[in-house]
This record gives sequence, C-alpha cells and structure tokens, in this order.
Amino acid sequence: MRLEHIKGSPPNPSHFTVLVRGIPSSETESYSETVKKFFTDYYASSYLSHQIVYRASKVQRLMSEVENMCKRFKTVAVERETIRCRESSMPCFFCGGTRQSFTTLKETENGNSTTNLAALGLVQREKLNREECPAAFVFFKTRFAAVIAAQVLQSSNPMLWVTELAPEPHDVYWSNLCISYRQLWLRKIAILLASIAFMFVFLIPVTFVQSLTQLEKLSRTLPFLRGILKQKFMNQVVTGYLPSVILILFLYTVPPTMMLFSKLEGSTSQSGRKYSACIKVVYFTIWNVFFVNVLSGSFISQVSVFTSVRDIPTQLAKAVPAQVTFFMTYVLSSGWASLACEVIQLFALLCNIIKKFKPRMKDDSTNAVFSFPYHTEIPRLLLFGLLGFTCAVMAPLILPFLLVYYFLAYLVYRNQMLNVYVSKYQTAGRFWPIVHNTTIFSLVLTQIIALGVFGIKQSPVASGFTIPLIILTLLFNEYCRQRFSPIFKRSTAQDLIDLDRKHDQSQQLEEIYQRLHSDYCQFPSKFDNMPEAGHSDHHGDQESIIDPESVNSGNKSPALNHNLEREGSGGKEINEP
Repeated sequence: MRLEHIKGSPPNPSHFTVLVRGIPSSETESYSETVKKFFTDYYASSYLSHQIVYRASKVQRLMSEVENMCKRFKTVAVERETIRCRESSMPCFFCGGTRQSFTTLKETENGNSTTNLAALGLVQREKLNREECPAAFVFFKTRFAAVIAAQVLQSSNPMLWVTELAPEPHDVYWSNLCISYRQLWLRKIAILLASIAFMFVFLIPVTFVQSLTQLEKLSRTLPFLRGILKQKFMNQVVTGYLPSVILILFLYTVPPTMMLFSKLEGSTSQSGRKYSACIKVVYFTIWNVFFVNVLSGSFISQVSVFTSVRDIPTQLAKAVPAQVTFFMTYVLSSGWASLACEVIQLFALLCNIIKKFKPRMKDDSTNAVFSFPYHTEIPRLLLFGLLGFTCAVMAPLILPFLLVYYFLAYLVYRNQMLNVYVSKYQTAGRFWPIVHNTTIFSLVLTQIIALGVFGIKQSPVASGFTIPLIILTLLFNEYCRQRFSPIFKRSTAQDLIDLDRKHDQSQQLEEIYQRLHSDYCQFPSKFDNMPEAGHSDHHGDQESIIDPESVNSGNKSPALNHNLEREGSGGKEINEP
C-alpha cells in the first residue's frame, strides 16, 4: 500500500529536495557559496540549485506581526477608500493632536505604497545574508539523484555534510533547522532523561488513582472518609468511575508535554515531531496506564521481590485480572467519551468562538482547520488493543466493550479524516511500524500471561504448547522486519526511476523546477504577492491549515504565496515565469 501510494502520488517538491546540515564554515566564503561549490563539484550532472536557511527569528516575528496588522486594517478599509477618524475635541494621548490628524493610507495611483512595501521586504532579505545557518535545501533534477544524495555519506566525517530527504514545504519546522547538528545527540540524551523523569513523576497520580479502588487502604490512610465511604452510592462512584476520570484528566497533559520534548529534540518537520511524540506517548501510556496500574493495584501487595524469572508469568496472571474492573471503566470513560468529544470537536469549537469575539479579527481566513492528531489517537487505539489482548485470557467480558469501541472508532475516524481534518502533509504510512511493533508486543505479553494462567491451572500440556507460540510470534515479527520494514525507511530505485521517466515525458518536471525555490521560501510575505501598479489582485485568501501544536513554531503559513524567489547561490532575485 505504501508503494502504491508513492507511485500514484503527484510530483512533489520534497521528492527532489535534500536537507543538508552540518555545512563546514569558511572564513573566505559564505555557507551558500560553500554549498554551491560542493554540490557542483560532486553532483555536477544532477545538481540543480539550492536555498540557504537563515537565522532570522526576529525578522520572521516582525513580518508576522506586520501581516497580522494588515489583516486588522483590511477589516476597516472598504474598497481601498481613505478612512478618516471622526472629529473629536479630545486630544491624542501620545502627541496631543486631534484624532482627525490620523488617516489610513491607501494605495496611490502610481502604486507607490505597494512598491515601497515590496522594496522594504527586499531590503530585509538582503540583510539576511549575514545570518546564514549551516543548513540548506539542495534541489536535484531527479528523484533518484535526491535519494542517492540523501542516503550516501558525503564526507569522511559523518558530522559534516549530513543529508536527509527534505520534508514537504508545509511540513518544515523552520525554527529547528538552525540547530547545530553536533548538538542533536546531546539534546536526544537530555530529552530521554527528561521523559524518564516525567514517567516517574507521573507515578504519583497513578498510585493515588489505584488507592481509590481499594477502600480498605483508603480508609486506613484517610480515617475521616470512613463515614462517607460507607454509603453505597459514594462507594460505587469512588471505586468505579472516579479513578478512571482522574487518570484521564492527568493523561491530557502527556501529549502536549511529549510534543514539547520532540520540539526540543530537534525535529526538522511537523510530521517528524508528531512521529517522535507518538512513540513517547505510546511508551508512556503502556507503562503508566497498564503496568503501573497492575503493579500498584495488586502486584506489589502480593509480591515484593521476584524469586526467579519463571515467577513473572504466574504473578502477571494473578495481577492482571484483579484490575479488569478498572480497565473496563477506563474503556468506557476514555474510549467511548473520547469518540463523542471527537465528533463534537470541542477544542476547535472553542477556538472558533474565541476568534469570533476577538476584536478586529473578523476575517474568514482565521477560521483555521486542523490536521489529524496522530500522537494522541494512535496511542489510545494501541492501548485498548493491549488491554483487549491481555485481559481476554482471564476476563473476556472486556471484549464486547472493546468491540463496540473499535466499531464506533472506525466510523468516527473515517468521517473525521475524510470530512473534518485536512491533510497538511502526506505521511505515506509512516506510523504503521509503531502500530505493528506495539501489536506484536501485546501478543507476546498475552502469551506470557497465558503461560502463567496454565501454570496456575497446573496444565503442563497447554504450557508446553504456549512456549512455541511465543517463539513463532517473534519469528513472524523478524520476518516482517526483514521483508517490510526497509520499505518504510528507504525508497526503491526501480520505482523512482520509473517515476522520473514518466514525468519527464509528460513535461511535469519543468513545472516542479519552477516551484522549488518558491515552495521552500523561508520568509514568504504578502508584500511579495501585491499587484503591480495599474493591476488588481482578484485571488481570494486560501484557507489556512494549522496544527494545534504548531502555534508560534515559526512555520510559514501555506496560505502565503509569493512571486519573487532568491537564487540560493548568489542571492539574486529572479522572477517566476
């Protein structure tokens, strides 16, 4: 399916672009000149051009503020007529003059205002030459050449000229491109330690939640609650529904925290950031929701220290069924309720209400839509799969609830993907290995628990047949790793060459070449899109597509286009045909 998607997808600028990091510095030439010299020398037949990355967070922030101000002025100005403030005898707070002295400028007949604004943008771009980063987007003539350049070591020092396939233009996370490549391994170690520390800190609410499921321990710890807990209704609420609700509320803090960790880790794309956050959330959820609940709920109270490895299946077989009631309630509260919230879209509805009543923000372009939250929904689906596998051996009553959940989830997520969410970028099945590996882990854990169950039942024949089942599952996983995993990591030369030949014959490559610089422009501005004197722009604003997590991330908005582009080698401006 992944290969079919790649073959049937239209040409994309990311197919011909390579992200280069760790560019060596030189006292005699700029990073742009170094990149041009290197790739002209070693990739003369396939190198097309390049575009350098700049350190210009201040400039980008100022341009965003200017464009935001233009949106506000647009709601006031009507048909470009001069708007004058009403006469008032009250003096201005700043200069002492009357309010009548302030006017809104309009475009003159000769287009001087438009020309001046465009010139201002060009002057800002010229200043960026002094703020080059050791990173660049390098464009190639074919997909095959780009993949070869991305996968081959460029020098004897692996820390220099580090190449990878570039993300899609709307997927680029610009603020992380200027991070030194030598710092990435330090960042990854620091984030790993921070994630582990966060997991241990989260043990506090999980342990508190499990204490609510055991009234005897709770009564001994908090004696003043004995009278309240004797009531039947309060007993059912505290032990049945309240623990799962409290755990869900605490778990809402996990995805944003993991997204922040993934940002600090140095991801160069929004999809890479979500992919990293998804892995972290999966590990966190499986450990804290499943294992910690099992351990703190009944496992620790029964066994303090393992006498041998053979006792692990037996103790798991005793501990997991003891928490089935909690897991069933968790499926109802977290699973079914989350699907209802997904249909209602509470977060998007709240954002639209806030923007609707925000002063001077009545423009339709502010009604943004969101992309699919992979890092929150995929871990939830995988956790419920783990609960279904592990609890099915001793407590199959949980299976009907999970069956209803997955049936409703199929309908809800299918509708949301087709009719609600907008694809900001194509993942091409990138998240599937996470699903596969977690499912294999769930199967192996289920078989280990089954081994303990048969040991408790003193059935040596069943236990003997379970051990080969575990081995066969691991062998199947190894076969999938050898057969299918490389397809998700590398591209096939046969498919790439066939696509290059196909699009070369249809003259589609020339269109891609013309779009490369404009699509990977770091600082798109609406000033670039202003019409020349005597012309008018009849194109409406595009609908903006955003991530809830990408606010203030420094990414360019896909709704902003421009016609001027900078040639990466010399900083000259060329007009797009």
